[in-house]
Amino acid sequence: GSVMSRKEELFKMVHLLRSQADAMSSRDAKQAFRKMADYYQREAEQLNGRPVPEIMPSKQARSTKSAA
Repeated sequence: GSVMSRKEELFKMVHLLRSQADAMSSRDAKQAFRKMADYYQREAEQLNGRPVPEIMPSKQARSTKSAA
């Protein structure tokens, strides 16, 4: 079987959380789930455009392109 990429997993979570948020009746719950969805979406978008090795070989690998 094919292993889902980290990004695919994150976007799956985002979708799940957003649909949960829509199903919630409480405003606080809605906001909490949306916040989580936003968090996961940011994570996923950071993975965009550069292949991210599972294990970072060195700390300096991050410093090249971390200006958001």
